[in-house]
Amino acid sequence: MDTSSLWQGTAAKTACLPTLQADLKVDVAIVGGGITGLSAAMLLVEAGKRVAILEAYKVGDGSTGNSTGNLYATLDLGVHTLEQAHGADIARQVLASRAAAIDLIESTVGRLGMDCGFQRVPWHLLAADAAHVKDIEEEAAAVQRAGLDAALVDSIALPVPCARALRVASQAQFQPFAYVRQLAQAIGSEDCLIFEHTRVLAVDDATGLVRTEHGTVHAEHVILATHSPIGIHLVQAKLEVVREYGVALQCDDAVPAPGIYWSIGEERHSLRGFTQHGQSYLVAVGSAHSTGDEDIGRDRYQNLEQYAREHFQAGAIEYRWSAQRYRAKDKLPYIGLNVDATRTYIATGFSGDGLTYGTLAGMLLADAILGRDNPWAALYQVERLATEERPEGFEQKKTGPTESDSGPPLDAAQQAGLENLAPCQARKIEVAGKPIAVYRTADGALQAVAGKCTHMGCDINWNDAERSWDCNCHGSRFAPDGRVLEGPALEPLQAVALDRDARN
Repeated sequence: MDTSSLWQGTAAKTACLPTLQADLKVDVAIVGGGITGLSAAMLLVEAGKRVAILEAYKVGDGSTGNSTGNLYATLDLGVHTLEQAHGADIARQVLASRAAAIDLIESTVGRLGMDCGFQRVPWHLLAADAAHVKDIEEEAAAVQRAGLDAALVDSIALPVPCARALRVASQAQFQPFAYVRQLAQAIGSEDCLIFEHTRVLAVDDATGLVRTEHGTVHAEHVILATHSPIGIHLVQAKLEVVREYGVALQCDDAVPAPGIYWSIGEERHSLRGFTQHGQSYLVAVGSAHSTGDEDIGRDRYQNLEQYAREHFQAGAIEYRWSAQRYRAKDKLPYIGLNVDATRTYIATGFSGDGLTYGTLAGMLLADAILGRDNPWAALYQVERLATEERPEGFEQKKTGPTESDSGPPLDAAQQAGLENLAPCQARKIEVAGKPIAVYRTADGALQAVAGKCTHMGCDINWNDAERSWDCNCHGSRFAPDGRVLEGPALEPLQAVALDRDARN
């Protein structure tokens, strides 16, 4: 079984892109090579700007490559929920802006001749039982008020429980990893420099300097297209962070008809089919939880597999993966010039709707930098943060690394307590009042790192489903050896020395 996503595993291989090795100067530096950063870069380069994209791993390997591949104008949180919070007019504008983003993807695919499986399909929201029928009916009314082609139906062509369903026409699906990789190939040039394996270590808004391990980029404008912006920013106090899991099973005999299917019942699931080179897959997504929760185990994947097999004649699991979503507490993303910034732009709070919102963010940010009016810019403006009280710890926005507390070495008693720690398992302990995160590798060695997140010092907890240390405040994630995997943290967890006796 592959632990990469279905999209990463089935996309055509492309050549690796270079790592930044020298200093350079551009008009716009973009941190993050996902759909947000690449969409903005495409539009900026077309308008005559020189751009550099700095990606910590490989283009598309983050949230974009670990998404569902679904594109829709509707919303993960529900149009009815947004309407209750902000009114019917705002809901209508939000859905119109998201529809325009899908149109941009469709036109880009056609214009560049991309092979990424883009197709228009219906989107469905179905009640798994009678208890949720009212929710479906309320959502249908809100979607219709927002101007989408929507209808209530009593059944769908899918072998899952359905008491009532909402069907919205002309939404879309594609292969997201193939899309962004091909987009990078199409726009890469002397005017659009794309660097992989180039982790950004600090951003100075005052000077426009972006520092990496082997070079700096000086820019007139900086876009932090990293979902949650790296470093410490006020917006992070306004985001709820959730992880969600996905599996792809071989499914030759009962592939779901083209379309997006969301089921709400005791749990919420997203289903879709995908076929490439004669092989079909059933994609099931769900098992969500708040990032950094305690006692997260491998049952997250097992529950998804069980749900899929209850309703489909599916074969082996070929891929499993996960992704992180950041939902704005006031239900609207933050897209635009960061609060207190003069040249740094952010795009975050997309919830589970990141492919469409990411593309929309690229449109909005490009227009803002180019000085062009955009009819939807005010919906998502970041300035609304400035009118709210600043939580403790966010008085001064920082974009450089922060100090972590490595803690003291383990004493003999602590070492003895780790003797029963099994391979590929982890445990948090406390030494002299300081938390330490310990992991035993597959070959039996112990790895110990400081047990507090380097972003703002919050607790970290072990995620056994992904073998990572996850922060329960702002979503930073770390490998067992302390390397930053994801999130706003810039610095790794510092290693803690272990005495020789604890290593075996």
